[in-house]
Amino acid sequence: MPFSLTFTLDPRGQTLPDNAIPALHATFFQWLERGDAELARRVHEVSDPKPYTVSPLTLAGDSAHFRITLLDDALYAPLARGIASQRAVRVLWATLPFADEPRIEQRTYAQIAQDAREDVDIVLRFESPTSFRSREMHYPLPDPILVFESYRARWNAFAPESLHIAEAWAEWLARSVAVARFELHSQVMSFKDYAQIGCVGVVQYRVVARAPNREGIAPLNALAEYAYFCGTGHKTTQGCGQTRRVDRWNTELFNR
Repeated sequence: MPFSLTFTLDPRGQTLPDNAIPALHATFFQWLERGDAELARRVHEVSDPKPYTVSPLTLAGDSAHFRITLLDDALYAPLARGIASQRAVRVLWATLPFADEPRIEQRTYAQIAQDAREDVDIVLRFESPTSFRSREMHYPLPDPILVFESYRARWNAFAPESLHIAEAWAEWLARSVAVARFELHSQVMSFKDYAQIGCVGVVQYRVVARAPNREGIAPLNALAEYAYFCGTGHKTTQGCGQTRRVDRWNTELFNR
């Protein structure tokens, strides 16, 4: 069952570092270790796809926000125990206590699949730098195949087997979905020893009229909803690829 936990923190006038991602990532594992040390060890060692994401820290007025998502519901109870025992986040020199209770959103994989719409236009907003590893190269553009195949890989890794999306769907995707329009710019995500460029902005994907059949539309819509939980592309555990579906193309989206 995918979960999203949004945390509101009180900076208390403290100066914060430009990049809080390492501290937020460490906090996630501190919480998980407090709840179940063996599970935390296994999650730390697992290869891609990872069963969680961590967002950047954003400031809004007198508060700071970040988000953790879980793709495997086995992580939720241990993480909740850890959060209950440590209700603050340490970001280098600053300690940020909770300003409010975490906002928790959850949907089962079955619910996402059952509620999938039949929209032929899908608008996604990439809220933090989004990029991909493709053919051993860094690729910073949201090609529909790379985008939706990254979702399918995570879905099939964590959803019940009965809900898996077959390989044949990838062929439908390649023949049926195109970029209709976009408003994007590049943005740098800085890490300790390097910087990575990704795209930020809004893209509208469309099922083309020549699509061989309509059977792939429901899985496409389900994966678009799943993006909010699983993120897009690589380094989603390090703040990259934060994504949400929006209802329609709207120029106001570009200025948020």
